[in-house]
Amino acid sequence: MIFLRRIYRITALFLWFLAVLVLTIPYHFAGWRGRKKISRLVMLWMSGVAKIIGLSIKHHGRKPKISSGLVVSNHLGYVDIPVHGTLFPLRFTSTTVIAKWPVLGQIIALSHPVLVDRESRTASKKAMRDFTKTLKRGLYLLVYPEGTSTDGKHGILPFKSTSFGAAAFGDLPIIPILTRYREKPGDSTVCWYGDM
Repeated sequence: MIFLRRIYRITALFLWFLAVLVLTIPYHFAGWRGRKKISRLVMLWMSGVAKIIGLSIKHHGRKPKISSGLVVSNHLGYVDIPVHGTLFPLRFTSTTVIAKWPVLGQIIALSHPVLVDRESRTASKKAMRDFTKTLKRGLYLLVYPEGTSTDGKHGILPFKSTSFGAAAFGDLPIIPILTRYREKPGDSTVCWYGDM
C-alpha cells in the first residue's frame, strides 16, 4: 500500500509540475509583469504539491496587507518550499549549487529565482541588486538568512546580511515567520540538514 501511494504521489507531482509549467510559459517572456504572474502560479503550484504529499499547513497570525516584502524564515528542509510557497506569491532565492541539481534545479528555475553564489563577492553584490529590484517591483522574496537548513532545536546560526541590506536600502518591509513541524512520535523527521 505504501509503495502504491508513493507511485501515485510521484506521478501526480510530475503531472502537476508539467501542468503548471505549461501555464507559466507565456509569462517567461513578459519581464517583471510576467514574474509577478509566475509568482502567483507558483503559489498555486505549491498548494497542489502540499495536497499531493499530504501536507497540512496551518498559519497563525495575520498576513500583512502589503503587496511585497522580504519574507524571512528559519529553514528546516525541503518541505519548507511548498509550505512557504502556499502562503505568499513568492520569488525564491537559491544557491547556484542547488540550481544545478537535476530535477530540483529545474523545478526551482520555474520561479525565476534570485541565484546566490556565496563564493563570490561580485555575485553577492549582484544578488543584492536583484533582491532590491524584486522587492521594488512588488514581489515577495523568500530568504533563509541562516544560509542553510537546521533541525530548529539547537539555536540560530549567524544570519547572512545581503537580503536585509536590500530591504533596508529600499526601505521595504521585512516579514518574519517561524516555521515548525509537528511530527508524530516514532516518525522520521521532516527536517533535512547537515549531511542528511
